Amino acid sequence: MKLKMNFRGIFLAKCLVLFSCVKGSANEARNEYAMRGGSVFLNIHNFKVEQQQEVIWLKNSFRLTKGNSSGVKYYKDKNKYEMFPNGTLKIDHLVEEDSGNYKVTVYDGMGNLQVEKNLILSVQEMVSKPEIKWTCSQKLINVTCEVKQKNKFAFRLLQNNRLLSVGPIDANGTWKIEYRPKTKILTAKFLCEVKNDVSQKTTDQEIKCSGPLDIVLIGSIAGGAVVFVIFLALLIYCIKKKRAERYEEEQDEETQMKIRQSSDEPKYRELPKPPVHGPPKQPRQQQRLPPQSQTQYQAGPPRPRPRTQQKSPSHMKERL
Repeated sequence: MKLKMNFRGIFLAKCLVLFSCVKGSANEARNEYAMRGGSVFLNIHNFKVEQQQEVIWLKNSFRLTKGNSSGVKYYKDKNKYEMFPNGTLKIDHLVEEDSGNYKVTVYDGMGNLQVEKNLILSVQEMVSKPEIKWTCSQKLINVTCEVKQKNKFAFRLLQNNRLLSVGPIDANGTWKIEYRPKTKILTAKFLCEVKNDVSQKTTDQEIKCSGPLDIVLIGSIAGGAVVFVIFLALLIYCIKKKRAERYEEEQDEETQMKIRQSSDEPKYRELPKPPVHGPPKQPRQQQRLPPQSQTQYQAGPPRPRPRTQQKSPSHMKERL
């Protein structure tokens, strides 16, 4: 009798342990995170599905799929949900409405519950890139980090890799972190970080504010640059002015030369032209004629005439 009682006690203890394990696994929900527009795989953690077992997936107590080794039945859009032989559920084209409580149950061939697990899916959008803005004053530096984000996210600002204890402020959908150091800072490196469970983005910026000496140096450099520009402008003006004066002098000389040439032109017309310049010199050669006797002799053939001796009697008479 004692052995039978011990056997019954051990059996009841095993049943209680098994029941508590199944109940505990059903109450412990695991968090899953996915990005909006992407896909997610929901697995049966720490459990291996066998061929004879049947797997059922539910969302908020509504069935999504039921399947075993022979096939899978879909209660929702088949293009969105897909169940694999190992019991893993794939969800595509995620939207915020896909967030919620999911439950998976596994039964053996006799219809006995083998495992039951709960999952909480959170679909989140990718975070935006933050922007760092700053203003420099004579005493302090003001740094502001801004980001536009709707869903839950973590937002922090670091200075020289040191976390600043400044909380974000929501201003009409734009979250801001404003930091105003109590001590005077001229140079520092800031990093703004925004992240959630599916994405993370950061922006770093090294800020340098001018001190008193820097202001004097910048002012002197700016003054020197202004003086140099004025000097260069005056130099260009003088060069252009000299060129203009030279051009005017050359124009005056050309006009005077033209006037002289126009006044001397009548004189050159009255003077005779030199003989070496062709036809105009022929009339002058024709003016120089040889003696008349020679011209008559050269002009035509000789004509019969009395000799000069015939005049001798007359000459004789005159002498007598």
